[in-house]
Amino acid sequence: YVVITPEYFRAIQIPLTEGRIFSDQDTGQAPKVVIVNQTMARQLWPGESPVGKHITIWRDEKFPREIVGVVGDTKPSLDTPADAEMYVPYAQDANWGSLSLAIRTSGDPGSMTNAIRNELKTLDKTLALYSVKTMADVVGVDVAPRRSSMLLFSAFAVVAMLLSMIGIYGVTAYYVTQRTHEIGIRMALGAQLRDVLALVLKRGVTLAAIGVAVGVVGALALTRLLSSLLFGVEPVDVVTFATVSLTLIAVAILACYIPARRATKVDPLTALRYE
Repeated sequence: YVVITPEYFRAIQIPLTEGRIFSDQDTGQAPKVVIVNQTMARQLWPGESPVGKHITIWRDEKFPREIVGVVGDTKPSLDTPADAEMYVPYAQDANWGSLSLAIRTSGDPGSMTNAIRNELKTLDKTLALYSVKTMADVVGVDVAPRRSSMLLFSAFAVVAMLLSMIGIYGVTAYYVTQRTHEIGIRMALGAQLRDVLALVLKRGVTLAAIGVAVGVVGALALTRLLSSLLFGVEPVDVVTFATVSLTLIAVAILACYIPARRATKVDPLTALRYE
């Protein structure tokens, strides 16, 4: 049950999906009206339009209120589903001791505090302005615990990526060293530089692909533990898994490239004498 003034929906950018929003004609002497959200409309009037219907909100009310519009849903937090909500005009229910002021501006919202405070003083010096927050602040507080966890996981992921690159580079470099004699023979028999490059890269990428496959299986088994940290994405998201897998393969190719390039510069005569 939310009491609002007519411009609230425009300020918060809650879309009107059916009917109309409140106007200045919805005064205390006018017929009582109410606007419901889409969730409430689906729950109480499934498959039909609630606009034009009448409801009684409080048990002691002696008058029905006409539903004049349906608006989009809002969430109390990012991970909480929308609940049924109804809105009534402030002019028809002004028995409240305080109000929250929602302001939309094209500039920096944080710089508007003093201007708002001065404007309130010109209207009524007894009005107190407190708990001023931007919408970014409101959302930031809501996602702060999950943001901290994700930043920590991201840091671990970066470290793991660096360790993977170092490990792949080290294994590939050792592989090139161990097969220097073979590479020299291949080049002496006519192997081209691209053939040697492909030989080294193929081994590194194959090992990386096996590692990615094992990692994907492990990730699929652990996604349920991370579901509470996700917003707008399923725990098993094909696009995310494919993107991460391709990124890891690209990192493996990059880590293999330097020793692979070094292998192409092996002098066949030197390699044949190599022990």
